[in-house]
Amino acid sequence: MFKLVRKTSIAMNVWVQVIIVSLLVLILGVLVLIYIQNFSSNVDVESDIQTISVDVKEFKFTPSEIQIKPGKVKFVVTNSGVGPHEFLVYESGKMTTPIVAIKNIASGQTRESDVVEMEAGGYEIGCHLPGHFETGMKGSIMVGASASQHSEKVMSYEEMDKAHEAGVKAFPAKTEGIGGQIIEPKIVDRVKVFELTAKSIKWEVSPGKFADSYAYNEQVPGPEIRVKQGDKVKVVLKNDLPESTSIHFHGVDLPFSQDGVPFISQPPIRPGETYEYEFTIVDVPGTFMYHSHHNAEQQVDKGLFGTFIVEGEKNWDVEFTLVTGDGSHGYTLNGKGFPATAPIVVKKDQKVLVRILNDGQMLHPMHLHGVDFQVVAQDGKSVTPYTRDTLTVAPGERYDILFTASKEGVWPFHCHVLSHVESEHGMHGMVTAVIVQ
Repeated sequence: MFKLVRKTSIAMNVWVQVIIVSLLVLILGVLVLIYIQNFSSNVDVESDIQTISVDVKEFKFTPSEIQIKPGKVKFVVTNSGVGPHEFLVYESGKMTTPIVAIKNIASGQTRESDVVEMEAGGYEIGCHLPGHFETGMKGSIMVGASASQHSEKVMSYEEMDKAHEAGVKAFPAKTEGIGGQIIEPKIVDRVKVFELTAKSIKWEVSPGKFADSYAYNEQVPGPEIRVKQGDKVKVVLKNDLPESTSIHFHGVDLPFSQDGVPFISQPPIRPGETYEYEFTIVDVPGTFMYHSHHNAEQQVDKGLFGTFIVEGEKNWDVEFTLVTGDGSHGYTLNGKGFPATAPIVVKKDQKVLVRILNDGQMLHPMHLHGVDFQVVAQDGKSVTPYTRDTLTVAPGERYDILFTASKEGVWPFHCHVLSHVESEHGMHGMVTAVIVQ
């Protein structure tokens, strides 16, 4: 009898445990359903958002024509090019008020936009870094109820030919401002005094395209400083920028105190201050440069650089200076992008010296059509001459090249990274020409 009661009691306990566990599972399930409902009501469901992937590079968007339905949209933009780009979306004719603005997309970087609500109608896309829009970084978005996919328009050969012809016929196009103008010094107690003012300006890189810039004496590149071995030199810099700055005389042999690096060889030159650099030229004749060495990634990129030439005996008839640039101004020669670059105009059989300096952040193999040239100096020092038709100039390097203008014609002179110079929309950026008359 005792064993039977005990078995009955154990069986009842088991059933009670089963019922309790079942109730707990039911309560937990109800709580999970309530949580999911609350979570879903506060978070956008991803399937309701149209995600559009766009690839950017020099100088195009892929796709460049996009068709989507009205509603929530997110853009995922990948920069597969070599330079920085931006991706703007705006209503047609309202470029200054974009609804999507992804700026400073570095090479290799992928960036996402915020989710935006796009109503039916026409929109435009563009990269408005100097020269980029004009050379093809633009497109359109059509938002309509029937749209279900995006596509890319391919230029016809007639359209391509027309674009190429227009650019060539526009060369050399007029723009405001000329960079690298030779600055005449004041002579004070037998010292050559060069006065520079750093300030913010609007610089016209190509026709109608202005860039927010920093400049010495309102020009990009800054004034060309010319001196001779043995000269006593003073450079007076007034800082009218909204930030501190300095000047480093790149490659020039001078005392440590004049090296121009804040918190190492000097204090920063703060807004409103004036600072003097003073030294004697001991270098042999050669090609050097000067540039900011404070927040240099941005200040040099915006235009705080110039050429510093130590003159000597000349064994050439004419000379020219080419400073390559890449960054926020686009691809430039002497601060301008084609067709606003200045041609090198010479007479037949003249001996021509070209000083090539790279104050950018990329390699630029410079190629001259029509004739070979001799490399006669590198980084301000003479070298045993050697012959080339293409010369790669790394950031910070300077080369002097010499050639004889033996054949009449218009001979292109350009960087041979082709995305820096030409697209289906024609020539752009780092292109000029040697015109032999």
